[in-house]
Amino acid sequence: MYKRLFLILVSTILVFAVQVYAGDQFTIQNTQILKIKSDFNQQNYELYVRLPKGYHKSNRHYPLVLINDTSYAIATASGILHLIEGRDIEEVIVVGISYSQGTDPLLSRTRDYTPTFAPHETGGHSKAAQQVSGQAGSYVKFIDNQVIPLMIRSFRVDKSRKTFVGHSYGGLLGTYILLHQPTLFESYILGSPSLWYDNKVIFEMERSYAKRNHILPATVRYYIGGNEGFMVTDLKAFISILDKRQYEGFNYQYKVIPSTSHFSVFALLLTEGLIDLYGK
Repeated sequence: MYKRLFLILVSTILVFAVQVYAGDQFTIQNTQILKIKSDFNQQNYELYVRLPKGYHKSNRHYPLVLINDTSYAIATASGILHLIEGRDIEEVIVVGISYSQGTDPLLSRTRDYTPTFAPHETGGHSKAAQQVSGQAGSYVKFIDNQVIPLMIRSFRVDKSRKTFVGHSYGGLLGTYILLHQPTLFESYILGSPSLWYDNKVIFEMERSYAKRNHILPATVRYYIGGNEGFMVTDLKAFISILDKRQYEGFNYQYKVIPSTSHFSVFALLLTEGLIDLYGK
């Protein structure tokens, strides 16, 4: 069933995600680009803002869904939303944060999405990428102090309904936010999180959080592909710890999506996560 659904989603993305031809480039329908410079790491980024179909025909405020890894995620999200928004889910505003301009994408995501400096991490993209690792704290400040306020000023965002979407390193980043600033977002869709990073440092961060807190006010949906091997084991171990904590106010679930890999799982988990959080 999941293989069939995946093929349908891929077809949808190819047909709908990139729709408007402009000279020698394609643009995504209902999407605009805002340029922004981070005050915290001095890097330049682009924000890809996709407004819902009914945005200009209403005065309502919409949930905000923030996505990283936009080289693939913003087109995937646009293709999925083209079919399900207003039908299976309510309409949402999506903002995707690009990799920093003029930077190798693998260095950008390593710098921005990883929580600790780990120059000897062998599971990363490269030795060069690991030399800039561990700057997630600055990136989260950028999101908190610049990206979200800009979105609220510029668009009709429902400030009480913000969702973070992260996959792989992005799933690690989302877990880092959850354990350091959980109320930055009301809900999280986290796929295939790289919990292995830096000798599973995120497990230690959770232990530190548990020593100081008994409340974790957030809704989280974890997903992972059934073919992801040790990463499935890591996620199950992390969920087992959360089960024992019994954090007050914490609404969380996890799901292993069968017959999918680290790469094929994203479109499926994003669809399921959006329907779960915003389904009609």
